[in-house]
Amino acid sequence: MQMKNKQDISLILDNFSNFAEWDAAGKKFYLVFADKKRGGQWTLMAYEDDRFSIHGVGQEYEDAEELFFEERNLLLSFLWDNRAALKAAVEASRVVSA
Repeated sequence: MQMKNKQDISLILDNFSNFAEWDAAGKKFYLVFADKKRGGQWTLMAYEDDRFSIHGVGQEYEDAEELFFEERNLLLSFLWDNRAALKAAVEASRVVSA
């Protein structure tokens, strides 16, 4: 899988349900990937109303709440900054589902 530009990340978001797990209780898809800056993990969540959020947790920290992205460009920029970890998680999910 290539991640050469934000359009590649946009394709992942458009097909998020193909890579993510389903949380029936929360009624959302989610994908966990490494938070390399803080040494923990991010959970990217997609809700049925096409809203995305992110939540971080690690041994030394836990975000107080989900951060919802009001603009797609902000989400794309965040994921672009974390593209190596995102790519690894997407590729791992494809192996598991295959």
